Amino acid sequence: MKKILVVSCTSSSEDSRDSLKIYQSLSKLDDNELNIHYLNTRGLPEIYNKYITSKYASMYDIALFVHDDVYIDDYNLCTKLYNGMRVYDIIGLAGCKSPVIRSPALWHIMSHCKDHRGYVSHPTSESQIAVSSFGPTPDRVTLVDGLFMAVNLPKAIETGWRFNESFDFHHYDLSSCLDANQKKLKIGVVPINVIHSSPGLRTLDDPHFQKSEQKFIEMYS
Repeated sequence: MKKILVVSCTSSSEDSRDSLKIYQSLSKLDDNELNIHYLNTRGLPEIYNKYITSKYASMYDIALFVHDDVYIDDYNLCTKLYNGMRVYDIIGLAGCKSPVIRSPALWHIMSHCKDHRGYVSHPTSESQIAVSSFGPTPDRVTLVDGLFMAVNLPKAIETGWRFNESFDFHHYDLSSCLDANQKKLKIGVVPINVIHSSPGLRTLDDPHFQKSEQKFIEMYS
């Protein structure tokens, strides 16, 4: 079993890497290669695609693209991803099966709760967490949340799939999943334990989100 290539981006400097959740959780584990892009100002798909099209694609079977505020609390990460890739080509933690593209363009709102799958934990205080349980896992889905997306690199190369660079942050995950479905790639959620420190989108009135949402709906509705 090869190591997992892990890629993350952050606006923080390398001097503050010890405060990054992804660094805290993976820096001392031997079954991955952690690549963090510090002081990043570019769109996530642009960074992620460089790993799919570079020498890394021939060195690794799986690349995990994960947000910097995710603490991976699972020593079986590598095994779970390899087992999951026997069934799926792209793996996430939470997502939905039957979205209807509309506003608000968020995966859990564009789908009925009965079609939600997976789970993610979030901190509720400095000493407590709560698990957001969306539905059964593992299972095949149409969309996954971009906080955690593991990709079968040989399949991505074979099909020509890439992260959608029409979006820099908002909706890059949803658009990339829809593109993957068009290429007949199987997307699924698996039970991997993480703690995500982000509260998510704070307001639907955010102008950056609204501009991205309009483009997403025009492209995919």
